[in-house]
Amino acid sequence: MKQELLDNRGFEELFGLHFNNLAGFVYNYVRDEEVAKDIVHDVFLTLWKNRKHLNPVYPVKSYLFTLAQNSALNYLRHLRVIEVNERMVGELLESAAEELDDYEKRLERLEEKLALLSEKQREALVKCVVDGKKYKEVAEEMNISLNTVKTHITRALKFLRDELQDDLVLLFILGK
Repeated sequence: MKQELLDNRGFEELFGLHFNNLAGFVYNYVRDEEVAKDIVHDVFLTLWKNRKHLNPVYPVKSYLFTLAQNSALNYLRHLRVIEVNERMVGELLESAAEELDDYEKRLERLEEKLALLSEKQREALVKCVVDGKKYKEVAEEMNISLNTVKTHITRALKFLRDELQDDLVLLFILGK
């Protein structure tokens, strides 16, 4: 049968003879008619590309069904990998959403506590911690002494530590 694979006409006859049976065979694995047809088309393409290397003793029909079965099983393994990846991505997105929600709640709590600070304490703290300015720069900008800036920051941080005991992460951020 190998000789008939070497020309187009013989290959077309082989295709017509086995396509429907192979598609039904593959359908039993994948349970999707279009996917089964695509797999069978790929099987015939593989057969065509490798036609010169086929063992003439091995029946072409057996080769086709073996190739179709392997292709169907590979497709199913691929679907399982996709399913696992989608589940993992879903879990990661859910976890990230929970973390973001938790972070937003903590940030909101921090903003509430910052609002309770005196205006000068909050201004000094924001300029030093958020803006990253040196105490000396802040003292000049606020037109107060360096020691007063230090006092404002010390009192603000002590107040926030007392109020936000549970949120050590926020205090760590403030401490930087």
